[in-house]
Amino acid sequence: RKKPFRFDSGILSPVYVDNRILISYPKERNIVLNSILSLIKKKVRPFDVVAGVATAGIPHAAWIAHKLNLPMIFVRAKPKEHGQGNAVEGSLKRGQKVLVVEDLISTAGSAKRVTEAIRTLGGKVTDLIAIYTHNLKESEVNLKSAKVNLYYLTDTKTTAQLAKQSGFLNQQQVDTILDWVKDPKNWGKKMGYE
Repeated sequence: RKKPFRFDSGILSPVYVDNRILISYPKERNIVLNSILSLIKKKVRPFDVVAGVATAGIPHAAWIAHKLNLPMIFVRAKPKEHGQGNAVEGSLKRGQKVLVVEDLISTAGSAKRVTEAIRTLGGKVTDLIAIYTHNLKESEVNLKSAKVNLYYLTDTKTTAQLAKQSGFLNQQQVDTILDWVKDPKNWGKKMGYE
């Protein structure tokens, strides 16, 4: 692309990953769902409730909860401004162990916020699962401060290398992406976009 994408966090990026498109493709979403279920079985500690991060994590959390026959909740970006003013929707009992489901991790700011909202209600969160992560240093800091373990299916470095192998990206484009991963906050300025 000639023009970078701007994330919710304000960071400019040469890549944009849209996992929301998976909801429209049953075959592909089943591949992702089965991969997530396998990862959960291998890595994640036992849990009682599945929590989807609004909005893109909600469908994946619903499919996981359905397959595992577990309750599900979801956490809004901010509490509702009407009704009961809930940030967390669904039934969560004090002491229940919760697996948080995200579609994508960039800075992990939303994952940290969601974890805090669940803990405020007495839920216990130790693990977070995502389809994709950019593996940014800021996400490592946020997840460490939230005391949450992240498990994911793939990341930006792996995807960029696979895109190069398939002929979708050239080495210069891969280098640009990997340079962004190292310093996303200053990348836009360095590249002359800011």
